[in-house]
Amino acid sequence: MDKIGYPPLIRLNKAQKKQSSSPSNDLIYQIGVAGFAFGNSMLFSFPEYLGLTKDSDPFIVLILGYLNLSLGIPVLFYSAREYFISAWKGLKIRDYNLDIPIVVGATTLFVRSAYEIISQTGSGYMDSLAGFLFFLLAGKWFQERTYKEIAFDRDYQSYFPIATTKITAEGFENISLP
Repeated sequence: MDKIGYPPLIRLNKAQKKQSSSPSNDLIYQIGVAGFAFGNSMLFSFPEYLGLTKDSDPFIVLILGYLNLSLGIPVLFYSAREYFISAWKGLKIRDYNLDIPIVVGATTLFVRSAYEIISQTGSGYMDSLAGFLFFLLAGKWFQERTYKEIAFDRDYQSYFPIATTKITAEGFENISLP
């Protein structure tokens, strides 16, 4: 196992209690906020998908644009918070990680969309921003859950099981020995 990059951590004490396999509540809330904003901004962008322009009904386009902007603010500042923190920490120590282009892309998408909505030159891309962060966070949740399932934090008995077979009235029974 050591040759393929997974050296066993052999401890002589009992294996510690496994941590709960539930992801952090903060990540679940971030996914919920991004998912809520994604669904609703897609709904608010639906008239534009059907061809409703500023010329046909400027009041509706303006209201829906500001609703999309109000949904994009918590997505950027709450749901993407961990990406901003990681990117900033990486920049401070000159360790460039994948969160930097994510933050640059999300910030650019938000600023461009906010400019288009406020200046009334377009409808922005808040639905794309919310969808982008929703799927990133869902992937992060799935990755966190997968890593917890394949953890290699076992004691020596996991690698060298010592057991005996006991003959009972019902048949054979395998018993693990300490």
